[in-house]
Amino acid sequence: MPLETDKSDHLIALLARNAERHGGEVALMERDMGIWQEWTWRAYCDHVLSLAAGFEAAGVKAGDIVLVIGDNRRALYAAMLALIALRAIPSPAYSDVNADELSGQVGREGITIAVAEDQEQVDKLMQARRANPALTLIAYDDPRGLKGHEPAGVVALATLVEQGARRLDAEAGLREALVARPQAGDIAVLLHSSGTTGVPKGVPLRHSHVLSGVRNAANAGYFGEGEVHMAYLPMAWVGDFIFSIGAALALRFKVAIPERQETAL
Repeated sequence: MPLETDKSDHLIALLARNAERHGGEVALMERDMGIWQEWTWRAYCDHVLSLAAGFEAAGVKAGDIVLVIGDNRRALYAAMLALIALRAIPSPAYSDVNADELSGQVGREGITIAVAEDQEQVDKLMQARRANPALTLIAYDDPRGLKGHEPAGVVALATLVEQGARRLDAEAGLREALVARPQAGDIAVLLHSSGTTGVPKGVPLRHSHVLSGVRNAANAGYFGEGEVHMAYLPMAWVGDFIFSIGAALALRFKVAIPERQETAL
Protein backbone atom coordinates (compact mmCIF):
# COMPACT_ATOMS: atom_id res chain seq x y z
CA MET A 1 0.00 0.00 0.00
CA PRO A 2 1.21 3.55 -0.69
CA LEU A 3 2.43 5.40 2.37
CA GLU A 4 0.18 8.17 3.70
CA THR A 5 1.86 11.31 2.45
CA ASP A 6 1.38 14.53 0.52
CA LYS A 7 0.40 13.49 -3.02
CA SER A 8 2.53 16.30 -4.48
CA ASP A 9 5.68 15.06 -2.71
CA HIS A 10 7.29 13.22 -5.59
CA LEU A 11 10.55 13.03 -7.52
CA ILE A 12 9.60 15.40 -10.34
CA ALA A 13 8.40 18.08 -7.94
CA LEU A 14 11.77 17.87 -6.18
CA LEU A 15 13.63 18.17 -9.48
CA ALA A 16 11.61 21.28 -10.37
CA ARG A 17 12.19 22.73 -6.89
CA ASN A 18 15.95 22.27 -7.20
CA ALA A 19 15.93 23.87 -10.65
CA GLU A 20 13.98 26.86 -9.33
CA ARG A 21 15.94 27.41 -6.11
CA HIS A 22 19.40 26.17 -7.09
CA GLY A 23 19.29 26.32 -10.88
CA GLY A 24 22.92 27.32 -11.40
CA GLU A 25 24.40 24.65 -9.12
CA VAL A 26 25.85 21.46 -10.58
CA ALA A 27 23.53 18.45 -10.35
CA LEU A 28 25.36 15.91 -12.52
CA MET A 29 28.96 15.45 -13.61
CA GLU A 30 29.76 12.88 -16.30
CA ARG A 31 33.28 11.96 -17.34
CA ASP A 32 33.59 11.90 -21.13
CA MET A 33 36.94 11.34 -22.87
CA GLY A 34 38.61 12.03 -19.53
CA ILE A 35 36.90 15.40 -19.04
CA TRP A 36 34.13 16.07 -16.53
CA GLN A 37 31.05 17.53 -18.24
CA GLU A 38 28.63 19.33 -15.89
CA TRP A 39 24.85 19.67 -15.89
CA THR A 40 23.18 22.26 -13.66
CA TRP A 41 19.86 21.62 -11.95
CA ARG A 42 18.20 23.99 -14.41
CA ALA A 43 19.63 22.16 -17.43
CA TYR A 44 18.75 18.79 -15.88
CA CYS A 45 15.13 19.78 -15.32
CA ASP A 46 14.78 21.36 -18.78
CA HIS A 47 16.17 18.20 -20.39
CA VAL A 48 13.87 15.90 -18.39
CA LEU A 49 10.72 17.86 -19.19
CA SER A 50 11.64 18.23 -22.87
CA LEU A 51 12.25 14.49 -23.09
CA ALA A 52 8.97 13.78 -21.27
CA ALA A 53 7.11 15.87 -23.84
CA GLY A 54 8.96 14.04 -26.62
CA PHE A 55 8.22 10.61 -25.15
CA GLU A 56 4.55 11.52 -24.85
CA ALA A 57 4.43 12.62 -28.48
CA ALA A 58 6.02 9.27 -29.40
CA GLY A 59 3.22 7.39 -27.64
CA VAL A 60 4.40 6.79 -24.05
CA LYS A 61 1.39 6.66 -21.70
CA ALA A 62 0.79 6.47 -17.96
CA GLY A 63 1.27 2.91 -16.75
CA ASP A 64 3.57 1.86 -19.60
CA ILE A 65 6.57 -0.18 -18.44
CA VAL A 66 9.62 1.06 -20.35
CA LEU A 67 12.87 -0.93 -20.34
CA VAL A 68 16.08 1.06 -19.79
CA ILE A 69 19.44 -0.62 -20.42
CA GLY A 70 23.03 0.59 -20.29
CA ASP A 71 25.80 1.67 -17.97
CA ASN A 72 25.32 4.66 -15.68
CA ARG A 73 24.75 7.60 -18.02
CA ARG A 74 23.23 10.98 -17.32
CA ALA A 75 21.02 10.60 -20.39
CA LEU A 76 19.55 7.38 -18.96
CA TYR A 77 18.91 8.95 -15.55
CA ALA A 78 17.15 11.80 -17.34
CA ALA A 79 15.16 9.32 -19.43
CA MET A 80 13.94 7.51 -16.32
CA LEU A 81 12.81 10.80 -14.77
CA ALA A 82 11.11 11.83 -18.03
CA LEU A 83 9.15 8.57 -18.00
CA ILE A 84 8.27 9.09 -14.33
CA ALA A 85 6.93 12.56 -15.20
CA LEU A 86 4.46 10.83 -17.54
CA ARG A 87 3.52 8.32 -14.81
CA ALA A 88 5.13 5.60 -16.92
CA ILE A 89 7.35 3.08 -15.13
CA PRO A 90 11.05 2.74 -16.04
CA SER A 91 12.34 -0.81 -15.72
CA PRO A 92 16.15 -0.79 -15.86
CA ALA A 93 17.92 -3.99 -16.92
CA TYR A 94 21.46 -5.06 -16.06
CA SER A 95 23.76 -3.86 -18.84
CA ASP A 96 25.53 -7.21 -19.24
CA VAL A 97 22.34 -9.22 -19.77
CA ASN A 98 22.37 -11.24 -23.00
CA ALA A 99 19.78 -10.93 -25.76
CA ASP A 100 17.83 -14.04 -24.74
CA GLU A 101 17.54 -12.92 -21.12
CA LEU A 102 16.60 -9.44 -22.27
CA SER A 103 13.92 -10.91 -24.51
CA GLY A 104 12.51 -12.71 -21.49
CA GLN A 105 12.21 -9.46 -19.54
CA VAL A 106 10.59 -7.73 -22.51
CA GLY A 107 8.01 -10.49 -22.74
CA ARG A 108 7.32 -10.83 -19.01
CA GLU A 109 6.81 -7.11 -18.48
CA GLY A 110 4.92 -6.39 -21.70
CA ILE A 111 7.54 -3.92 -22.89
CA THR A 112 6.63 -1.95 -26.02
CA ILE A 113 9.20 0.87 -25.63
CA ALA A 114 12.85 0.71 -24.58
CA VAL A 115 15.70 3.14 -23.93
CA ALA A 116 19.26 2.01 -24.71
CA GLU A 117 22.68 3.48 -24.08
CA ASP A 118 24.41 2.56 -27.34
CA GLN A 119 24.63 0.34 -30.40
CA GLU A 120 25.50 -2.76 -28.35
CA GLN A 121 22.29 -2.49 -26.35
CA VAL A 122 20.22 -1.57 -29.40
CA ASP A 123 21.50 -4.71 -31.16
CA LYS A 124 20.36 -6.86 -28.23
CA LEU A 125 16.97 -5.16 -28.23
CA MET A 126 16.62 -5.73 -31.97
CA GLN A 127 17.19 -9.44 -31.35
CA ALA A 128 14.65 -9.37 -28.52
CA ARG A 129 12.15 -7.69 -30.84
CA ARG A 130 12.11 -10.74 -33.12
CA ALA A 131 10.42 -12.71 -30.35
CA ASN A 132 8.50 -9.68 -29.06
CA PRO A 133 7.18 -7.72 -32.05
CA ALA A 134 5.18 -5.45 -29.73
CA LEU A 135 8.50 -3.72 -28.93
CA THR A 136 7.97 -0.97 -31.47
CA LEU A 137 10.13 1.93 -30.26
CA ILE A 138 13.78 1.92 -29.15
CA ALA A 139 15.37 5.24 -28.17
CA TYR A 140 19.17 5.43 -27.91
CA ASP A 141 21.73 7.82 -26.42
CA ASP A 142 25.19 7.26 -27.96
CA PRO A 143 25.01 8.01 -31.72
CA ARG A 144 28.16 6.05 -32.68
CA GLY A 145 27.27 3.37 -35.22
CA LEU A 146 23.60 4.39 -35.22
CA LYS A 147 23.11 7.99 -36.32
CA GLY A 148 21.88 8.08 -39.89
CA HIS A 149 21.60 4.28 -40.02
CA GLU A 150 18.79 3.65 -37.54
CA PRO A 151 16.66 0.56 -38.13
CA ALA A 152 12.90 1.02 -38.29
CA GLY A 153 11.50 1.95 -34.90
CA VAL A 154 14.84 3.22 -33.54
CA VAL A 155 15.20 6.93 -32.72
CA ALA A 156 17.78 9.09 -30.95
CA LEU A 157 16.93 10.42 -27.51
CA ALA A 158 18.32 13.73 -28.77
CA THR A 159 15.61 13.81 -31.42
CA LEU A 160 12.89 13.24 -28.82
CA VAL A 161 14.37 16.02 -26.66
CA GLU A 162 14.29 18.43 -29.60
CA GLN A 163 10.71 17.51 -30.46
CA GLY A 164 9.66 17.84 -26.83
CA ALA A 165 11.34 21.24 -26.45
CA ARG A 166 9.30 22.50 -29.38
CA ARG A 167 6.14 21.21 -27.68
CA LEU A 168 7.04 23.02 -24.45
CA ASP A 169 7.53 26.24 -26.39
CA ALA A 170 4.28 25.85 -28.32
CA GLU A 171 1.92 24.51 -25.65
CA ALA A 172 1.24 26.93 -22.82
CA GLY A 173 1.13 25.27 -19.43
CA LEU A 174 2.60 21.95 -20.57
CA ARG A 175 5.75 22.34 -18.49
CA GLU A 176 3.78 22.98 -15.29
CA ALA A 177 1.38 20.15 -16.11
CA LEU A 178 4.23 17.66 -16.47
CA VAL A 179 5.68 18.68 -13.10
CA ALA A 180 2.27 18.32 -11.44
CA ARG A 181 1.21 15.09 -13.14
CA PRO A 182 2.87 12.43 -10.90
CA GLN A 183 1.63 11.59 -7.41
CA ALA A 184 3.52 10.32 -4.38
CA GLY A 185 1.63 7.01 -4.50
CA ASP A 186 2.58 6.27 -8.11
CA ILE A 187 4.94 3.41 -8.88
CA ALA A 188 8.13 5.26 -9.76
CA VAL A 189 10.32 2.38 -10.92
CA LEU A 190 10.70 -1.40 -11.25
CA LEU A 191 14.04 -2.47 -9.76
CA HIS A 192 15.39 -5.96 -10.19
CA SER A 193 16.91 -8.68 -8.08
CA SER A 194 20.33 -9.97 -9.08
CA GLY A 195 18.91 -13.18 -10.56
CA THR A 196 20.91 -15.57 -8.36
CA THR A 197 17.86 -17.79 -7.73
CA GLY A 198 16.26 -17.45 -11.16
CA VAL A 199 15.52 -14.65 -13.57
CA PRO A 200 15.79 -11.12 -12.09
CA LYS A 201 12.47 -10.14 -10.52
CA GLY A 202 11.12 -6.62 -10.84
CA VAL A 203 10.12 -5.00 -7.55
CA PRO A 204 7.92 -1.87 -7.74
CA LEU A 205 8.85 1.14 -5.63
CA ARG A 206 6.58 4.16 -5.23
CA HIS A 207 7.77 7.76 -4.87
CA SER A 208 6.74 7.66 -1.22
CA HIS A 209 8.79 4.51 -0.58
CA VAL A 210 11.91 6.02 -2.12
CA LEU A 211 11.63 9.38 -0.39
CA SER A 212 10.73 8.02 3.03
CA GLY A 213 13.76 5.73 2.88
CA VAL A 214 16.05 8.60 1.89
CA ARG A 215 14.70 10.90 4.59
CA ASN A 216 14.91 8.23 7.28
CA ALA A 217 18.55 7.64 6.32
CA ALA A 218 19.24 11.39 6.39
CA ASN A 219 17.61 11.73 9.81
CA ALA A 220 19.85 8.92 11.07
CA GLY A 221 22.95 10.72 9.77
CA TYR A 222 23.62 8.36 6.84
CA PHE A 223 23.15 11.10 4.23
CA GLY A 224 23.73 14.83 4.35
CA GLU A 225 22.42 17.56 2.08
CA GLY A 226 24.68 18.62 -0.77
CA GLU A 227 26.97 15.58 -0.75
CA VAL A 228 28.95 14.41 -3.79
CA HIS A 229 27.95 10.88 -4.81
CA MET A 230 29.68 8.53 -7.27
CA ALA A 231 27.21 6.59 -9.43
CA TYR A 232 29.02 3.26 -9.42
CA LEU A 233 26.22 0.73 -8.82
CA PRO A 234 24.28 -0.90 -11.69
CA MET A 235 21.23 1.16 -12.65
CA ALA A 236 18.98 -1.90 -12.33
CA TRP A 237 19.82 -2.26 -8.64
CA VAL A 238 17.86 -0.52 -5.89
CA GLY A 239 20.95 1.15 -4.38
CA ASP A 240 21.70 3.20 -7.47
CA PHE A 241 18.15 4.49 -7.82
CA ILE A 242 17.98 5.43 -4.15
CA PHE A 243 21.36 7.21 -4.21
CA SER A 244 21.64 8.65 -7.73
CA ILE A 245 18.01 9.71 -8.14
CA GLY A 246 16.09 9.61 -4.85
CA ALA A 247 18.72 11.04 -2.51
CA ALA A 248 20.16 13.24 -5.25
CA LEU A 249 16.80 14.96 -5.72
CA ALA A 250 15.69 15.06 -2.08
CA LEU A 251 19.06 16.14 -0.66
CA ARG A 252 20.50 17.97 -3.67
CA PHE A 253 23.43 15.65 -4.21
CA LYS A 254 25.99 16.31 -6.92
CA VAL A 255 26.16 12.97 -8.78
CA ALA A 256 29.45 12.10 -10.48
CA ILE A 257 29.10 9.53 -13.26
CA PRO A 258 32.24 7.61 -14.30
CA GLU A 259 33.09 7.11 -17.94
CA ARG A 260 32.58 3.36 -17.54
CA GLN A 261 31.87 1.08 -14.62
CA GLU A 262 35.30 -0.47 -15.24
CA THR A 263 36.99 2.91 -14.71
CA ALA A 264 35.06 3.98 -11.60
CA LEU A 265 38.10 3.56 -9.35
